[in-house]
Amino acid sequence: MRGPETPTDMPGFPMPGDHHGVISGYVLKMLRGSIGMTQTSLAERLGVDVSTIQGWETGRRSLTSLRVSDFRRLQTRLAAFGAPATGVASLHDAIDADELLAQIMNGELGNADIQQHPLASTVHRRRLVNLVTWPFTGIMPPQLRGLPARPGRGPVASRPVLTTAAKHDFFDQLLSVAELASPEEMPVLRRQATYLLGFDKRQDSADWLTSQHKHAFTGSSAANLTSGIAARSAAVALARHGDADPLRYFIDNTLIDERHAAANLTYWAYWLGEINEPHSDDSYLITATSTRSWSGVRLANHLLEHLTDQVNAPLNIHSLWQLVLARPELLQYDRELRQRAGERVEAALDDNPARSSTVELNNLRCAVQLANR
Repeated sequence: MRGPETPTDMPGFPMPGDHHGVISGYVLKMLRGSIGMTQTSLAERLGVDVSTIQGWETGRRSLTSLRVSDFRRLQTRLAAFGAPATGVASLHDAIDADELLAQIMNGELGNADIQQHPLASTVHRRRLVNLVTWPFTGIMPPQLRGLPARPGRGPVASRPVLTTAAKHDFFDQLLSVAELASPEEMPVLRRQATYLLGFDKRQDSADWLTSQHKHAFTGSSAANLTSGIAARSAAVALARHGDADPLRYFIDNTLIDERHAAANLTYWAYWLGEINEPHSDDSYLITATSTRSWSGVRLANHLLEHLTDQVNAPLNIHSLWQLVLARPELLQYDRELRQRAGERVEAALDDNPARSSTVELNNLRCAVQLANR
């Protein structure tokens, strides 16, 4: 296998710095651990120098710089060595996450070229976003949790590591583009930047989220479906900063509208990958809400796993109740899902939820009981 080559710079897309391969490097380290190889033994099997493996795993020599053919060959070899298929596939997602981090952190975009921002052209999904936020939250993405990584020698970081300065650069850039992006002209960029700012623990971001978005929840429900999803992202970001009132207001005043309730479920389906087709903006919500192109099984299972989530529990509970109302067959014809729903709902009721969530959980309990008859 040939070593990494230096890619050609493209206008508007700054190339990664020395520390911008940390996510894919960490996933590679986990894959190496899963097959029980040392850096030296893996280097020998791949036919590269051990310093190349060390550079890949630390992010100093980013896997994003590999040619496509070399990266495909690396994936094939890792699979042949016994690395789990899910983990090998996730290596590609991790490279996408590294590229997204690099483009955001190195971007000095002004009004003229803000449309080239990586958050402006694609509606991102949970699978990618969980990898991007992993260095900040320490929460391992679900697709990697089954990876049987064997611990290495000495202390090993439990997540991809970014310096404090790099983390600050990431959120400073997000705050800048969020302020530049017009809600009318660049809604996807503003919405996705807003959502990611919820992971910034600094007070400046919390203050900006509050000043820019909290007023949106004091009036009537959103005028259209895409602005409703923007309000959803803002409410979740504020809840992550400890202010749960906007999320409760969004549920009670926006999702009470049937169209917005359907759009919320459709966005969930896209976020979790039940809708396979990628989209560049949120307009798909308008046409997809009336179709049955996604089953709802993956969404139901996800929501059941997160009924006691510290941040999003009210939204998760409400969304599950709306999903069961929209698709009662999920409980009627799936015995395992019905049993799991009964168990998870009871556990959520034991968690002493808010009054409105308790009502919805009791409704879900009744739905499970009726489906059992």
